[in-house]
Amino acid sequence: MIMMQAYHMKQTFPLAFQDVHYMALLYSADPTAVDKHLQSTGLKPALFFFGKPVVAIGLIQYKASDLGAYNEIILSIPVVLKDHHASHLSNWLDLYAGFEKRKGGQYIIHIPVTSQLSVDGGRNLWGYPKTLEPIRHQFTQNKIESSLDNPKGHPIMTWKGSLGPGIMIPTMNLMTYSFMENQLMKTTVDVKAKMKWYPLANIQLSVDNDESEMAKNVQLLGLPSKKPLAVLGAARFSALFHAPLKMH
Repeated sequence: MIMMQAYHMKQTFPLAFQDVHYMALLYSADPTAVDKHLQSTGLKPALFFFGKPVVAIGLIQYKASDLGAYNEIILSIPVVLKDHHASHLSNWLDLYAGFEKRKGGQYIIHIPVTSQLSVDGGRNLWGYPKTLEPIRHQFTQNKIESSLDNPKGHPIMTWKGSLGPGIMIPTMNLMTYSFMENQLMKTTVDVKAKMKWYPLANIQLSVDNDESEMAKNVQLLGLPSKKPLAVLGAARFSALFHAPLKMH
């Protein structure tokens, strides 16, 4: 906690994440379950695929960062403010908008990590709901094998499969919405990466047991055994996380 307070006092934003292996999987999800997570947030789903809201899972390995080296899994909902009115197509195009025009961001539901420093930093600096849990990532040139484990090392959820050939796509910066002391915050993230889209990816998500809240929510969202809508990734990904800004 002292170290996190020091970050605030020294105003060391942005925090740098210099060497990251980043994978993002997009899924269509159950609308009722998505709406339940967004109740009373002032946010609504931004991205839809054939009428169903899209959610994102990030499988991320931080090899070097201002918060150390650790593994992370993110379950988030791409969202916009509830009073924002735009077409569904516009919200997809918004992913590449500059921050001065960007409306959409990621609202994180679960974000287990393997480092207590990362837990403290995520919670105290940006309001991210980080938890300390065992995670294994094994990324090769064409395969993914990741798992969220219980304290005994037994898998709770696993992601496993092949990527296939990748197609280079423009890199998008990121934005998140989160809450700190009941105040909605917006955080912008500058990204540098050679991002690829894997149109032939065959990644299977399985829930081995539902002993964690994240596993329960993944099931309620209807994600297990479902093929991702899209798989994106970058073996060398770097990011600068800026200070969160209050939303009025």
